[in-house]
Amino acid sequence: MNRVAQYQNIQVMTADKVRIIIMMYDGVLRFNRCAQKAIADKDIASRSHYLNKSLAIVSELANSLNMEEGGEIARNLERLYDFAQSHLTKANLTNDGSAIEAVNRVMGELKAGWEAIANQEKAASERREGTGVSCGV
Repeated sequence: MNRVAQYQNIQVMTADKVRIIIMMYDGVLRFNRCAQKAIADKDIASRSHYLNKSLAIVSELANSLNMEEGGEIARNLERLYDFAQSHLTKANLTNDGSAIEAVNRVMGELKAGWEAIANQEKAASERREGTGVSCGV
C-alpha cells in the first residue's frame, strides 16, 4: 500500500460518522469531475469507471439511511440519492455531462450541510472542554 493510500485508510478509520459522510460526498464530487473530464476527452472507458465509482458511493449513502429514526430527513435524502443515481446512470448511458452537473449541485449542497453540522459539533465540543477550567485564581 502506498503512503497516500495508507494516509487515506488512517483518515477513514479515525474519522467520526459525520466526517466519513463528508468524505463520501467528496469522493462523489471528485469522481464526477473525473467523469466530466473523460466525457470532454471522449474517453468512454474512464467515464464509465468514474461514474460507477460515484454510483457505488451514492448507493452506500442510500443504504446507510435509517428510515425509522431518520423520519422525513431520511426520506428526503433517499429521494435525493435516487435522483443522483438516476442522473449518473443517465450520464453514463448518454454521455450527458449536464446530468453529472445536476448531481454535483445536489451533492455540493448536501456536503455543505454536513460540514455545517461538523462545525457545530466541533464548536460545542470546544465549549464543553473549556467549561469548568480553573486558572488557579
